[in-house]
Amino acid sequence: ARPQRRPRGEPSQPPPAARRPLSLPPITAEIQLPDFHLIRSDAESDRPILLFLTGERIGTVVSLDRLPLTIGRDPLVELVVPDEAVSRRHARLARAPDGILLEDLGSRNGTVVNGERVDRRVLADGDRIMLGRTVLKFAIQGRLEEDYQQRVYELSTRDGLTNLHNRRFFDERLATEVAFARRHGTLLGILMLDIDHFKRVNDTHGHLAGDHVLVEVARTVATRVRAEDVVARYGGEEIVVLVRDIPPQGVEVLAERLRAAVEALRVPHAGRSLGVTVSIGALVARPGRDTDPAALVAAADRLLYEAKAAGRNRVRVAAD
Repeated sequence: ARPQRRPRGEPSQPPPAARRPLSLPPITAEIQLPDFHLIRSDAESDRPILLFLTGERIGTVVSLDRLPLTIGRDPLVELVVPDEAVSRRHARLARAPDGILLEDLGSRNGTVVNGERVDRRVLADGDRIMLGRTVLKFAIQGRLEEDYQQRVYELSTRDGLTNLHNRRFFDERLATEVAFARRHGTLLGILMLDIDHFKRVNDTHGHLAGDHVLVEVARTVATRVRAEDVVARYGGEEIVVLVRDIPPQGVEVLAERLRAAVEALRVPHAGRSLGVTVSIGALVARPGRDTDPAALVAAADRLLYEAKAAGRNRVRVAAD
């Protein structure tokens, strides 16, 4: 089933309200891996990882190749856990002579391993760690197993129709990029794209035509950005692009390039050639300590609304 489209409304309506990140329900069972040890080569080395079993980052695999590592809610720590019950600097992982040491850093709600509150614990393969309401699994895995887990995670963060990243992935990556930009004093750009009169395409040519148009617009956008940029389907006919360290003038050039490429696009369907346009709102910000990722998205969305109100097939760019 396709995500429900968010009504864009007419230009006379007020700008849309700020959106909240998605709230994902906890899982009740963990994905079971096949018996990879039966086919793993002897030469393959074991590697420590953390796997998020619940919370907003469910399914994320974190390699522990680089230690020490601080875990917490603060965007400046190495492993960010988006959970209000987690302290800003909650716990620390470090190498010890007998394995990987988990140490609580005086957190408000404590660090729990296998149901027991601990101050320090050398972790064993399969240990369950609870930080706030978030549960992680510590595991020793070979490269093949880790690649499999990464593939499962990738599938869970891709949109089934367009193969772009999905809203869940974008929300998670946005928090990471805000933390990076804050730490390094760099710029962060958010481009919100919305297909103009998309409902008219569905009503006139059918939903299958709408799907074809959305897929081709997604492909057009994804092939015209850098490999390190993030392109995601934000919902319905909206696509969002996240770019790192490009000045406002460069973001405006990129937005115009994307707008023109979509305008030139022709989508064959049922013997016809369909054309569409997009409106784009782009915000360039230099995040500070109090920057709220959701507020950045809301600001980009307001710029998108301005582009719609100006007649559609327009670009609006602002620097914060």
